[in-house]
Amino acid sequence: MLLINSTSKKFAAILSYLYLALNSLVSILLTPFLLKYLGVEEYGLYQMIYSVGHYIMILDLGIATVMVRYVSEYQEKKDYDGMEKFAGMVAVLTFIICCVVLCVGEIVNYNLENIYTKLSTKDYIKAHWMFNLMIYQFIVTIIDNYLQGIINAYERFVFVKIMSLIKICAVFSLTIVFVHSGFGAVGIVMANAIVFTVLALFDLFYVIKMLRFHIQITHWNKTIITPVFGLMLAMLLQSVVGNVNSSVDKTILGIMCTPADVTIYSIAATIITLFNTIPTVLSGLFQPQVTRMVVKGTNGSQLTDLVIRVGRWQFILCAAFFCGLILFGMDFLNLWVGSRLSQEEMRFSLLIMFIILPFNMIPLIQTVCISILNAYDKRIYRSIILVLMSVLHIVITLIITKYWGPIGSPIGTAISFLVGYVIILNIYYARSLQLEIIRMFKEILNRSWLCVLISTILCAPLVLWQAYSWIGFISKGFIYVSLLFILFYIKGFNSEEKAIVDTFLLRLPIVGKLRKK
Repeated sequence: MLLINSTSKKFAAILSYLYLALNSLVSILLTPFLLKYLGVEEYGLYQMIYSVGHYIMILDLGIATVMVRYVSEYQEKKDYDGMEKFAGMVAVLTFIICCVVLCVGEIVNYNLENIYTKLSTKDYIKAHWMFNLMIYQFIVTIIDNYLQGIINAYERFVFVKIMSLIKICAVFSLTIVFVHSGFGAVGIVMANAIVFTVLALFDLFYVIKMLRFHIQITHWNKTIITPVFGLMLAMLLQSVVGNVNSSVDKTILGIMCTPADVTIYSIAATIITLFNTIPTVLSGLFQPQVTRMVVKGTNGSQLTDLVIRVGRWQFILCAAFFCGLILFGMDFLNLWVGSRLSQEEMRFSLLIMFIILPFNMIPLIQTVCISILNAYDKRIYRSIILVLMSVLHIVITLIITKYWGPIGSPIGTAISFLVGYVIILNIYYARSLQLEIIRMFKEILNRSWLCVLISTILCAPLVLWQAYSWIGFISKGFIYVSLLFILFYIKGFNSEEKAIVDTFLLRLPIVGKLRKK
């Protein structure tokens, strides 16, 4: 069985990595542009306000995941009337959530001066404008998540990925226009709000006209809706954890340190976010399949096989990225933001990445486990574990940052990841889902770790070749990736993975021509 066995999933996976490449390119281009036109202080202000505003998105309650999980189940059971009634009740819940987001958002906006006490009057004015626009954007996002949940449940992954590509291009273009026109940091939020609104309308059209999906808003049926609340609570807790992991460090730095410190951390956070995105584009395609497997009574050993299949690709990508950062990270930062930050600031940003990324890699190669938990309606237990981890994260970060300064934030993150993701969660997966954790890691790492290590050692001399241009940097990266691919093809890939690679290579025009000759 191939890793991705349907045409839709194959194309969606390709589009996902195209999106990842485009998103990476946009981040690389946009960050120095914003630093140039906004300056370090205003860019830090944007990151501070966004980190606070992002906490409101925990109220989303995982609408998209809920729709995918239960619409897929209703489809498998061919209960279309129940599906429409379920969708109607979740639509009502979505409206209620949007109202709550509006109220909470305005309360937080009113108290921004009490959250950040060291800003100037001019900064507070900008902050309030940005926050109001963010509240609107969050409401639109929640509605769009409901719609995209329906689309993904129908496995129309290609449409969703194409819309994502359009979104990132449109946001990038409008951000450039607005910031260049003098709107400053407010222009970034304006661009997002406009694009998100337009694309949500496209999703609405697709659901109504193309999928011909209907909802029934009838009386409140506890039998239908009650199972949802467990998953929603789990997603609420998961959102708390996600926001703590992504935003609490910047929030604490904004309160205890300076906007400049937030900017340095945000540079590292941009790379960490990219690192997090690389493996997750695959796992999101498997929720409908995992749900069907669980409904059919698939055992823990077979589910472990699925985690291994996906996890091996995820580990290869993560490990290659991390080792590439070790080899060429300073070159990259010099070319990317070297004109805006000092050498000391860039080294500190790189140090933040090296502290966090190794501990972050473990959960990233196990993301299919989350889909399994969703299918078993056991997401809540994972979320409770991670909430406790987040409390530990906040406490440690506050203590260490108070005495050690900005370096305390990544150290607190790394310690909490080690305790929560690496140790406690794997114990839970083994006991609750009967996943074979030892076999999982053994087969994921089998031969792959050695290929990454050897390629890193062989490319170590390239560190002496300082890249003064993007051409030089790309050349070094090409040598590293080529050597890595050759080692994996010869020794690292198993027969199934090699078959997937062969199939992909044979579809490349140049390979097809060489084969015919």
